Amino acid sequence: MVIQEKITLKKVITVIKLSLFVIWFWPLPHNVSKRKVLCMKLYQYVCILLTITVLASMIYALIKNLDDPNLVVKSSLGLFPCSHVIWNILCRIAIYQRLQCVTIEMENFCTLIKPYEEAIIQKEYIDKCANFYGFCIASFYMSVFALFVGPIVLDEPLPAYAEFPFDVSHQPLRAITYIHQIIVGLYIAAHLSVNAFMAFLLWLASARLKLLIEELRIITNIYDFIKCIKKHQQLLEYAGEVAFTVRSFAFGTVFSSTVSLIVFGLIFITGASLPLKIQCTFLAISALLEVFMYAWPAEHLIHICNHVAQTTFEIEWYNELGNLRKNIQMIILRSQKPILVVLPCGLPSLSLRYYASYLSTIFSYFTTMRIMFEGQSDVL
Repeated sequence: MVIQEKITLKKVITVIKLSLFVIWFWPLPHNVSKRKVLCMKLYQYVCILLTITVLASMIYALIKNLDDPNLVVKSSLGLFPCSHVIWNILCRIAIYQRLQCVTIEMENFCTLIKPYEEAIIQKEYIDKCANFYGFCIASFYMSVFALFVGPIVLDEPLPAYAEFPFDVSHQPLRAITYIHQIIVGLYIAAHLSVNAFMAFLLWLASARLKLLIEELRIITNIYDFIKCIKKHQQLLEYAGEVAFTVRSFAFGTVFSSTVSLIVFGLIFITGASLPLKIQCTFLAISALLEVFMYAWPAEHLIHICNHVAQTTFEIEWYNELGNLRKNIQMIILRSQKPILVVLPCGLPSLSLRYYASYLSTIFSYFTTMRIMFEGQSDVL
């Protein structure tokens, strides 16, 4: 009988770090040398340059084949994942200090965590969420593996459809181009795994509020309650920082997934080949999972904030606190205004309700496009 190894908090952090290793995304400590910081920044710019060159070859293929709808669709498949990589890198550069601060505080918490706290996080969060996010990370990298074998199985010259103003059908240019696209494919998989990293920050912010709730339930004196009040304020500030850090990456994911799903819908409507439809089916599922990776922890963060207020209200010795009653009321009122992951550009905050409306909107787009194409076919 094979005993399955338990997934712990430290293992989750290790897996996320490994999934981001290709892009050097995990922030460095504050006391790191300037040389290492410079190397990290240079590597980020190299990643942008390599991605832009692949993006340019796909745009060139799209412009060159505007008269062939099938080739236009094939060349546009990689545009939005590549754009997503560039967006993530630019966001990381812009808010690196915030990302570094929330990540280091998260690491410090995980280092100093007490056994009973780790047991609560293990039961309430890791056991429920780790398999889903592990599956998502594995699927992202399995898609890259499919890129490796794609030219062999489908008899294609390159993993992604692209054209160049020069001949790349001969060696060594063909091998260089092939390796170049595979490297960018690894970048795409790693940047899709950034969703798991951002979701982990949200989940851990919720977990720390959950631990506060457990403390509120067992306190027996005013001194412990005062400590809980201070901790509540600190956790709200931290959760707000996490939500602000996450929102830019979430916006890139939502935008990229939305446009990609519309392209996939066009592929199904225009009657593309069966292998391409199968590929797009898996890519569409992946795009929907990407948005859900953010919506789930964002929804839980909303509920856990409200739960803090409910737990505080249910304290049995509420009437005995006297002068602290106003502080209790402040906790309740502040908790009733939950931490929201608000998307930029006037979009609503992330939640499961938003995800449901997102799915409804996507399906309405598909229906509208199908009706339009069927109407054009009847006219012709």
